Amino acid sequence: MTDQTDKSLSRRKAIARLGGAALLAYTVPTFAALSAAEAASSASPASDPSPASDPSPASTPSPASDPSAASTPSEPSAASVPSTPSTPSTASGPSGPRVMTQDECESAGGSVVTRADGVRICDLP
Repeated sequence: MTDQTDKSLSRRKAIARLGGAALLAYTVPTFAALSAAEAASSASPASDPSPASDPSPASTPSPASDPSAASTPSEPSAASVPSTPSTPSTASGPSGPRVMTQDECESAGGSVVTRADGVRICDLP
């Protein structure tokens, strides 16, 4: 055999050994867990119940606490300033094209233009 063949055989042996080690690493813990679960699942005989214990004596009540002092009322809060209504944002409107009439387009400062494909649009400045 040549050197190259010897190298490939040793690589094959190394890969086979690595595969065997990986197989053992995954299967041994599984079988160990299964055997432990099987050993733990066997039923043990029931034991006799223990006798009831005697009740403990009642404790004496604690003395009542002194009443706390009344708190002073707080100052009334100042009236809040009413908020001014906000103007709607143009950026938060619906997206996409909006259908306008010719009068709406002209009142907005635009002009109706016919594109090369025959569609009429409003050209706004």
